[in-house]
Amino acid sequence: MKKVIYCLIFSLFCVFPFTALAAGNQEMTGAVNEQFKKSLTYYKDHSAQILDSITTSTEVGEGGAKQVKNIKVVLAEGKEVRDSIFYFDTKQIYYYDLDAQKIIDAGTVQKNTEIKKFEKKYKNEVGKDINPFSLLIFMIALFSTIILPLIFAALSNKNSSSYKLQLEQVSVGTYKN
Repeated sequence: MKKVIYCLIFSLFCVFPFTALAAGNQEMTGAVNEQFKKSLTYYKDHSAQILDSITTSTEVGEGGAKQVKNIKVVLAEGKEVRDSIFYFDTKQIYYYDLDAQKIIDAGTVQKNTEIKKFEKKYKNEVGKDINPFSLLIFMIALFSTIILPLIFAALSNKNSSSYKLQLEQVSVGTYKN
């Protein structure tokens, strides 16, 4: 009986708060997922991940009226897939209104010092990068279409008559000495 009571107490204080937190993150991840769908042409659905976030309150101007709102500034990553072999990782900063539970436009947010620090911290990471494996595939394709034909042309040129004539002249010249 004591074990059951301990399990209940453990669940109340340790497990349930994390499930509520996970539910809030799922709503935010879903909103970020929808935003990626709108902005990326080749977006791989449900690949959005929240990498880092901060919660702050700041002025938000919507429709000409400014209100102080609680927002979460989020660094999110999504994946793009082109031709099923080229993968791109895209990182963006989004502003999530905690009260309305939606993504708000970055232009409407008055950036306070916390937001400026967050943006400065991730300034170099925001953007689109090709996946290293996809880059390797691209380099192999580039090599095979540009360099290999030149190598084959040089090898097939060895069998031409002008090359054989040059070899005969060199060999005749060495026997005369």
